[in-house]
Amino acid sequence: MHRRFRPGWAAAVALALAAATAPAQDGDVAKAVAVLKGVTKEGTNNDAAGPAWKTVVDAGAPAFLPTLTAVDDANPTAANWLRSAAGAIAENEKKARRAFPGAELEGFVLDPRGAAPSARRLAYEVLLAQDPATPARLLPKLLNDPQPDLRREAIADQLAKVKTGAPGAATLDELFAFTREKEQAEAVAKELEIVGKKASVTEHFAFLTQFRVVGPFLSEEGKALTLSHPPGTAPDVAAEYTGKDDTKVKWVPQATADKYGKLDLNEKVGRLKNACAYALAVVHAEKETAAEVRVGSPNAVQIFLNGKKLFEREEYHHGDAMDYHVGRGVLKAGENAVVVKVCQNNQTDSWAQRWQFQARVCDATGGALPGLTQVVDGRKLPLGAITQPEGKK
Repeated sequence: MHRRFRPGWAAAVALALAAATAPAQDGDVAKAVAVLKGVTKEGTNNDAAGPAWKTVVDAGAPAFLPTLTAVDDANPTAANWLRSAAGAIAENEKKARRAFPGAELEGFVLDPRGAAPSARRLAYEVLLAQDPATPARLLPKLLNDPQPDLRREAIADQLAKVKTGAPGAATLDELFAFTREKEQAEAVAKELEIVGKKASVTEHFAFLTQFRVVGPFLSEEGKALTLSHPPGTAPDVAAEYTGKDDTKVKWVPQATADKYGKLDLNEKVGRLKNACAYALAVVHAEKETAAEVRVGSPNAVQIFLNGKKLFEREEYHHGDAMDYHVGRGVLKAGENAVVVKVCQNNQTDSWAQRWQFQARVCDATGGALPGLTQVVDGRKLPLGAITQPEGKK
């Protein structure tokens, strides 16, 4: 099902603007777009945003793509203003039965460098609304697109064609390589199995499966992420630490055979409260590479890369959706230490007992990074490989 853009609160903004303005000139639109782009979470340009929004919307179709283009490097608050203005323009043009220039819209949608993914998605929806042939023409070109919705729709379109034996469809192997979503990856893997091919979802998503874990450490409620311990910023697998209740703790090799890389700390460390543990994985990069460390956990989490904290969130028992926590950093050429700190609070409810996490290292789209391996006992293994580390065989 295709989703139609609804401007939402933007429409309310428009209704609240009582003052009428004269038709905007190109210079006025450029200034108005700049005002919207200058809006910040702290309120900078807030007073001027309403009139600027109206100027942009009143300019109509000529302001549509310039407004979407401005979304690219805008902060989230400004991006909301810009997208809502573009959405209002699209609604107005639709009501007036005026079409946007198809070639311009198509070029905008197909250029991942030209605008923010959300802006390109809106342009695609506008193009689709005025040209029903859009999917057949564009989706085959969007299989490896960085915009998640466009990529998902393109893969779903090709998968349907594969199932019906339509000529010219992508292969199942290609679709599996392109997919970035759990459910879609499972669907394609199932089709591959039907034709006698194996597909590892664990390796596809580049889950870390081999760790050294140390803990428990004290993690008092409300202080879980403010109490720091050496394993986060300076992991040393030969070190011994003073842990929770003054116990001595060491790094212990641990592995998971879970399909989605989940490591149960209740099992590996103990069923504890007000406690945290650190899990270390070592990955080898062939060259310096921008990367994301993505973690799914129902617990409070910190993510470190080579001793630098990339991310933290103190939030408990919110579900453990894949990729819920994302830390962004740069892998150096050679070995890199990825550390995840996972904190458990003191809730006794039955639904608050899980103490676990999953972690993976990937590119900005959620895809595996070329040349990246996990180092286990001196061996370089594919990310997602299931094997027991030394001492756990």
